[in-house]
Amino acid sequence: MFTKKILLTTTSIAIGLLLTACTSSGVSLENAYIYNDINFGSDRDTSFKHGVRDGCRTSDGDYTKDHNLFNNNASYKVGWEDGRLQCKGK
Repeated sequence: MFTKKILLTTTSIAIGLLLTACTSSGVSLENAYIYNDINFGSDRDTSFKHGVRDGCRTSDGDYTKDHNLFNNNASYKVGWEDGRLQCKGK
């Protein structure tokens, strides 16, 4: 009886571990904003995307920035800074 319990417990643990290894990592590209082969996150608004494009162009040597948006729109500013930093050297 004791051996049967140990075998059943061990088998249950092994199956549980195997099934856990097959689960998703939670990273979904369904709503991801990918620009220049870089994933900038999901569900980004238009201002952020505009900022990323301008920031990436800037990192390539073509200084592009909408100063009005940069100073007055937090989403554009974050996008521009992310784009400039992450696109550098690509």
